Amino acid sequence: MRRAVLLAFLASQAAARLAPQPSAARTVALRADGSNFKQAAVARGGASAKSSVPASTLNLAKNIVGSGVLALPAGVAAYSSARGASAPACLLIAALGAVSAYCFALVGRACAATGTSTYRGAWEKTVGPGTGGLITGICSFKTLVGCVSYCIIIGDTGTALAKKLGAPALLARRDVLLSTVGAAVLFPLSMLRDLKSLAPTSMLGLAGMLYTALVVVLRGLDGSYAGDGKMLAALVAEGKPTPAFGTGSSPGGALLLVSMLATSFIAHYNAANFYVELENPTLARYGTVAGAGFSIAVAFFCAVATFGHRTFGSAAQGFILNSFADADALANVAKSLVGVAVAFTYPLLFKGARDGLFELLGSSDDDKENMRTPVTAALVAVTVLAGVTIRDLGFVVARVSSASFVSFALSAGRARSFTPVRS
Repeated sequence: MRRAVLLAFLASQAAARLAPQPSAARTVALRADGSNFKQAAVARGGASAKSSVPASTLNLAKNIVGSGVLALPAGVAAYSSARGASAPACLLIAALGAVSAYCFALVGRACAATGTSTYRGAWEKTVGPGTGGLITGICSFKTLVGCVSYCIIIGDTGTALAKKLGAPALLARRDVLLSTVGAAVLFPLSMLRDLKSLAPTSMLGLAGMLYTALVVVLRGLDGSYAGDGKMLAALVAEGKPTPAFGTGSSPGGALLLVSMLATSFIAHYNAANFYVELENPTLARYGTVAGAGFSIAVAFFCAVATFGHRTFGSAAQGFILNSFADADALANVAKSLVGVAVAFTYPLLFKGARDGLFELLGSSDDDKENMRTPVTAALVAVTVLAGVTIRDLGFVVARVSSASFVSFALSAGRARSFTPVRS
């Protein structure tokens, strides 16, 4: 824990030193009428309308609500096992959600002010081209860690379902199952040149998350895991941890929850895409998308954190679905949906990590083509190995928080480099 907090502090301090200082050469006028937005859209390849405010809002919410939400009940439990711990936890979720939404909006405003259409472009315009690699490195690291999180989920859900279906013991082993999925599914999908065919699977991922949230809320309300509930009896019979509650709180646990939330709320590397693709892009409309999208995510996070903690208390595991009884049919369906969804959305994240690596290496088009297969195989192997070795999703979500704090600091730093102008 101390190392995680220290990393977060050092990262934020490093970002503060790199943040642009206001100067006459770098101060840019930002217009509220959206003219800067439209110029950036034209520079990117067209000013045609692409996405309405409601559509962009839902897409942003979907972008935020990922695997990190499934670790939040364990984060609340680390803070306190008291039954009422979810109330202050939800206040913390709302506060960090507001900060995250503000920083997300700042990224778009910076892109509009500088007339750029990418996250890295805005940074290079305000700081200098020599530091653009920092942005690429952070975004690549975040997406690679997302792939590791997906492998952990595939390992958890796959082994549980394999045992449930009576698969041979060898196939139910985590290392064998993940290696098989990695070689037969993740690697071929990651080699696809056109990922548009996988876009519909993101909706499957959203459906899986919504269903999982409903299961968590339902089990928190129906008492199946309390008193003489049948699912509590099933947990005992299966030898799994049973719900436990206590008193008091842990300051260190509160910092762990903050770390989880800082990671879970990150969608800032896509902020430029959201503003460029927004229909009639003005500051007000973009701000509405940011505020509404993060508000939906806050509500989602609060629901899962509250009812997951209410059901299991200190027994909540890093991947909340692991806390449910193997005999719980509703939870098993949720595991299946989430497992399949993350397997098919893995390549969408993986592409960002691989492309970022090529960009950091300064690879030419020919080099990218020649290295594409070995680099893809190596990166998939790394994420699979990490998924085999690391079994706590909450551990990964919390420890990557240093990169998240850098993203917050960079957003604030860029905001200092342009001057708002009302027109």
